Amino acid sequence: MILDSSHPSFVTTTFSHREKMGQMAPKTTTPTNSVPPLPISKTCIYKVVGKISIPIDIYLPASKKDGEELDLHPVVLFIHGGGWLGSNRSDYCRPLFHEFLKLGFVVTSMDYRLRPETSLDGQLSDIRDVEYWLRNTLAAETRYCRIEVDASEIVVVGASAGAHLALMTPKLWVTKPNAILSMYGPTTLHSLHYQQRGRFSKRCSLPCTSETLAAATNYAQPPTETKVGQFGQDNYRPRSIMARHLFERGIIAEFLVKGLLRQSDGSLRLPEQGSVSKEEIDEISPLYLCKHHDYPPVYQVMGTTDDVFDTLHVHDFHAALHALAIPAEKVLVPNVLHAFDTLAEIDGATHREIVNPAVRWVAGFVGVGGNGGGE
Repeated sequence: MILDSSHPSFVTTTFSHREKMGQMAPKTTTPTNSVPPLPISKTCIYKVVGKISIPIDIYLPASKKDGEELDLHPVVLFIHGGGWLGSNRSDYCRPLFHEFLKLGFVVTSMDYRLRPETSLDGQLSDIRDVEYWLRNTLAAETRYCRIEVDASEIVVVGASAGAHLALMTPKLWVTKPNAILSMYGPTTLHSLHYQQRGRFSKRCSLPCTSETLAAATNYAQPPTETKVGQFGQDNYRPRSIMARHLFERGIIAEFLVKGLLRQSDGSLRLPEQGSVSKEEIDEISPLYLCKHHDYPPVYQVMGTTDDVFDTLHVHDFHAALHALAIPAEKVLVPNVLHAFDTLAEIDGATHREIVNPAVRWVAGFVGVGGNGGGE
């Protein structure tokens, strides 16, 4: 671990192949067994849009016994990944939630309306509106278990596309979060080049036709979640084919801004590359936004062989935060692919060497954790 001498809160960590994480080789297959989820304390609805109710799960730390003085608990909000168009709030790293709960956080995990059935403005409004629920409603939902929350102390965590959405909160929220943990998330929508390595070394062999897009989408009932898929098992589903083509053609930014396009005959097609302006992409790129909005401390984690996003997303954003004197840390894990922590086990190597330091660093900015960045 090398400390940047220009600011005590800027830390860059790169693990040597001979260090403890060196045994983490690239994973080219997905294990068939899944890690059991943690018990959900309560599921609430944080927002209703027409007939669409959007849920959020609450996970509670150990509560005080009757007669004991109640402590105030900080809050963590988790935003799942899934390419902005898939997955759900149960798609999280188990050690991540376990570590936050151990430190006394109230953990929340949200769903949000998915592209393309919901507009980008609609998706971002869900990320915006959950702040009000966290700060004004969550306390009433936890009090029945003798858990009092401190709604002024919020850490936001996101994975992949959810990390991008987490990094949008300084622009979207009335009050920025105390810290953000970005797990292998993109920081500029200008640079989403197809990596063509790891699990994506071969391009999708199936065409993305108007029939594929029709089967992949449900505009009549815009989804707030899809089933959590596993690579290799879901490659032939229409929504997965659509996602692969979006990434392979380098049109994620166009898809986010414009969605799918309706042709004169009513059929759907993908947007064309270059069909959105630089200014439109800037407005959804944290690398640009951090120069115009007040950003909190940010901790970034990514694998050196990530097969979805280039590590330049981490390097460039870290440098931008550094230039603005915003506390930041970047951790590059050797020889692991995108979402390497998804099936990590509690007390395993990923938990001890990657998750634990990350959680404790961001927890330090709400005065928790002992050795966090805010200490």
